[in-house]
Amino acid sequence: MQNGTTVAVNLGRALIIVQIDHGDFAVFELLDAIEVAVGDQVRGDLEALACEELQHLGQRCGFNVYGQTGPGSLNAGKRLLGI
Repeated sequence: MQNGTTVAVNLGRALIIVQIDHGDFAVFELLDAIEVAVGDQVRGDLEALACEELQHLGQRCGFNVYGQTGPGSLNAGKRLLGI
C-alpha cells in the first residue's frame, strides 16, 4: 500500500492524477461517485493498471478506480486529463 496526494482533477472526464509518495504520478479513472479535490490524501496500490479500491484518507472511505497509467511524469498525466 502506498500513500499519495491528488494533484489534478477533471471530474468531467472522471480522471484524477495522484502523486505517489516517492515522486511519480499516476492517472486513475473514478468508477464511483465521490468528491475528490486537489490536495486530498489517498492510499492503495497506486501503481495498479486495473480496477483497484483506494482509501480516501480525509473522508475515511473506499472508492473504486481504474488505473490508466503506471508511474510516470506529471506532464504525461496532464495530457490524459486534457489540462
